[in-house]
Amino acid sequence: MLKGSSLMNAIFVCVIISVFSGCFILISHYQNILNDRLYLQEDLISRNESAFNYFLNNSKLVSYNDTKEITVFDDDIPSFIEKKNWGFYNILICKTVFKNDTISKMALVGSIKKVEDDLALYVTDYDKPLKLSGKTKILGDIKIPNGRSEQAYVNGQKGNALTLKGRQLNSKDRLPKIDKIINLDVSGLPRLSFNAINEEKVLVNGFDNVTKVIDVNGIASLKDISCKGNFILYSINDLEIDSSVTLNDVVIIAPVVKIASGFKGNVQIIANQTVVVEENVSLLYPSSIYIKNDTDIVSIEIKKNSTLVGGIVIDGDTYNNSLERKLYINEDATVIGNVYCYGSTQLKGTIVGSIYTDRFFLKTEASNYENIILNGCIDKEKLLENFVELPLFNNSFDKKKHAVIKEF
Repeated sequence: MLKGSSLMNAIFVCVIISVFSGCFILISHYQNILNDRLYLQEDLISRNESAFNYFLNNSKLVSYNDTKEITVFDDDIPSFIEKKNWGFYNILICKTVFKNDTISKMALVGSIKKVEDDLALYVTDYDKPLKLSGKTKILGDIKIPNGRSEQAYVNGQKGNALTLKGRQLNSKDRLPKIDKIINLDVSGLPRLSFNAINEEKVLVNGFDNVTKVIDVNGIASLKDISCKGNFILYSINDLEIDSSVTLNDVVIIAPVVKIASGFKGNVQIIANQTVVVEENVSLLYPSSIYIKNDTDIVSIEIKKNSTLVGGIVIDGDTYNNSLERKLYINEDATVIGNVYCYGSTQLKGTIVGSIYTDRFFLKTEASNYENIILNGCIDKEKLLENFVELPLFNNSFDKKKHAVIKEF
């Protein structure tokens, strides 16, 4: 005869085995659910990536600030695409939706050349030759008046050490007209008072949200604030950006903008009259400066030991006013990317990329010189092949495709 305790032990063992069996079955069930969900997530990510790449190569499918539904595969799973204008570049947003899951991708997009272009320098032909002096170096093809450069001797110097590599071709009597017009309309956007946000110190706004305008009118010098993303700093007065400010992917709109010494950040500047980048400033990629003006005296100055990676554009509509538009790239200053100046350029620093300008000038303590470069450097060869340049031109010579600069 079995004791009663043996029966209880058997029942207990059965219960334990049942509990463990149930747990294993439950774990297996949830593991299958988790695997299915992970598979769905991976599939959605892959589909969204495919939809984004399709959008990247067909960006004209949707107008600015509009949203459109597309289906890349034949399974009726929709993706929603949206395009925003952000200075010289575009913001592309793609979201793929299935049931309660949404996968999104946002990126800052620019243009990259499909064909090889070795043009380093373009100077308008006003029947005045381009003169080179000192240790000037130009690596890349050049289009200049009469297709021929001349040597010049400044301040009584006895010799030059010029470095030229590339073809010398004839330019035309006007600059190629740029296709891009920067026009960010802030009138209908929500505005934030600087006094209201000043206590927050750190501000972040994703590009899938509405652009927010930070009104900094009446603030002569912006200090001790951090902004990242979908913001426009807007002022109708002169504005100085102090080195204590942190800006990333932000647009600045003001008549006059000064970037104080020591600043480091990523900005697009849209001004009406003057931009001064003080010494020891790092404007990281993709940064840009844009001025278009036909009525005022216009100038952009990049001072010693400062770097701008992206590009500079000074534009206008008339030749007469081009005489009042000036670009200064000082000694030991570097611009990496595109430079376009419908006016006069004084080049004492380095351009890694290309420059289109109406004419050059040189001002010394002793005299003023016209259409001359002294100790300047233009190096198109050093520009990386996959560098996404400013989308300036749109013609058969300069065919472009879109490329992602950065993802958010």
